[in-house]
Amino acid sequence: MDLLQLPLMSPRLLPFLLALGVSVLVLTAVALEPSFAGDVTVARAVQAISPGTGWAAAVTSLASAPNKYVVMVLAVAIAWLLAGWKGAAIAIGAIALEQWLGEASKNIARRPRPSGDLIAVVGSPSGYSFPSTFTTFVAVTFGTVMLLARRSRARTAPFVRAVAALMIAIGWGARVALGAHWPSDVVLTTVVCLAWVWAAIRAVRP
Repeated sequence: MDLLQLPLMSPRLLPFLLALGVSVLVLTAVALEPSFAGDVTVARAVQAISPGTGWAAAVTSLASAPNKYVVMVLAVAIAWLLAGWKGAAIAIGAIALEQWLGEASKNIARRPRPSGDLIAVVGSPSGYSFPSTFTTFVAVTFGTVMLLARRSRARTAPFVRAVAALMIAIGWGARVALGAHWPSDVVLTTVVCLAWVWAAIRAVRP
């Protein structure tokens, strides 16, 4: 019997199983290691080339009210333009889940914040380090738009995709520049979030 004929291995469910597998692997890894090899080196390099921390604080403010509502509306609107009501529904669902579960999901891995003894830390970040709630927000807004643009035939899709990817990268740099997260925190948070968004897109727009 073809495995894809089994209920749990249907073409629409398989992407979600893959996303679940990625999530389990990542969460297990970050729960076991407070930081990965290269985290300190890369973080110091980012902080060395960063022109201060004012820009990073400004970027981080995008995930706080009232700025985050502007970003949410913009993301849903662009998703609708790229993929119609299905794209908008995916963006709304991803944003809603992030707002509900983003902060609470830190209690799964309980990874500590970067130590001020290893890198420069601005202020006194509280809570756990993974997942980065700022990065989850960026991933479900700009990341969703980026993935939808990848499947869109609109002439502006390549531009939208490039801008969205740039915003994700800038967000990574901002959190590392502030010493709030390790590079692996922001990268792996994005990987997990985009895995689920990708699965949703595959299910709704195969």
